[in-house]
Amino acid sequence: MVSVLDKDKTSDNRQTIRSVAALFGSNMMSILLGAVGGLLAARYIGPEETGTFRAFTIPLTYLTFLHLGTFDGLWRQIPYYVGKEMPEKVDALASAAGAWNLFVSAAVSCGFCCFAFYGLWRRDVYGVFGWFSQALCCWGVFYGGYLGSTYRTLHQFVALARIQMWQGILNFGMVFLLPYLRFYGLCARASFPSLLGVWLSRRNRPLKIPYRFDSKAFREVVAIGLPFSFWGSLYTSIWLATESALMLYFGGVTALGLFSVAMTMREAMNALPQSVYQVLTPRVVSAYAREESVSKANARVLGVTVALTGFMVLVIFITSYLLDYFVPYAIPRYVDGIPLMKVCLWFAAVQALSLPLNALFATGRPWLYGRGVLAGLAVFPLATYLLIPALGGVLAVAAGSLLGRAARTVAAYLEIFALASREPKTDG
Repeated sequence: MVSVLDKDKTSDNRQTIRSVAALFGSNMMSILLGAVGGLLAARYIGPEETGTFRAFTIPLTYLTFLHLGTFDGLWRQIPYYVGKEMPEKVDALASAAGAWNLFVSAAVSCGFCCFAFYGLWRRDVYGVFGWFSQALCCWGVFYGGYLGSTYRTLHQFVALARIQMWQGILNFGMVFLLPYLRFYGLCARASFPSLLGVWLSRRNRPLKIPYRFDSKAFREVVAIGLPFSFWGSLYTSIWLATESALMLYFGGVTALGLFSVAMTMREAMNALPQSVYQVLTPRVVSAYAREESVSKANARVLGVTVALTGFMVLVIFITSYLLDYFVPYAIPRYVDGIPLMKVCLWFAAVQALSLPLNALFATGRPWLYGRGVLAGLAVFPLATYLLIPALGGVLAVAAGSLLGRAARTVAAYLEIFALASREPKTDG
């Protein structure tokens, strides 16, 4: 006879599978449109012009830390307080975080507008449009990022994926402007889908609350989020900006353009691991809030990790083989970037292996998460330096970054095993 608890678990698992499938389907639609659009863009525009535009995106990538951890704080605290059945805390934290990110969006946008006007004064047309595109994109980074962090339940993830799909459709449609607008088309293609995402995320936001800057609530969300954000920013935006800056240093705008296409492929390969991670994280956090146990909260993640990693490795081998035939035919101006693309494919395997790391996030102890990031940050430049004589600067940066991310994952696994081993043993 099946117990009520077993039925609840079965229903819960089915809902999770449906949500992951819907989220992955929407994400894959977005990624497919983005990949095809990226390939068309690569046919229309060479790596030099692509790299010139990408250079304007580096400062905003470094500035993402200005959200002060509010994204990370909400990612952790919303499911945590849902698990504690305290909805009033969720509203208070989200209201304060929303007010802050509106302010930051406006302030950063004004800063980039000043750079655009300076470009106008110098009659630098590329500077005008390049900086103004970032003035618009920053609204997607900060306010759009805040809105996205409030989508924390399974059906909300599906709604968020649909929003991202509409962004992908607009992004794809605008690629056909590139043969005529070229650099200016790249600026528009970055800006308008970002603004569309902000509008749709706000219209469908799950927490329809007024934004009010409450210092007490803001301090709470920052206190939990800022330490995680510090490490998270090092591992994501700052890491990516450093990759781009090193590519620009070693190979100029041409290398940065080649890296841009490799990054498009890297994001496409990461779609499935990121979808699974996105759905599982709030569940692990809520489970940890109830059980206060890392091993119990993360028990169902381990099997998924093994299966997903094996699948991604198979896909990587197949894709790597096909690149030798596809790139010379589809985007011949990017043939020199094939080795870079092949290295970037392997980031998806590391992403799949990282699924259990949400247990460290669930604990609310950022130093446990940060030690792995430090390990990765130590390996990244060291490996790059050692590989330069054998691979050259550009390829060494990609390979060093991959080894750094792998080192971070290994270090985080050691943290998880140490936490689990210190927990009291209980009978099943």
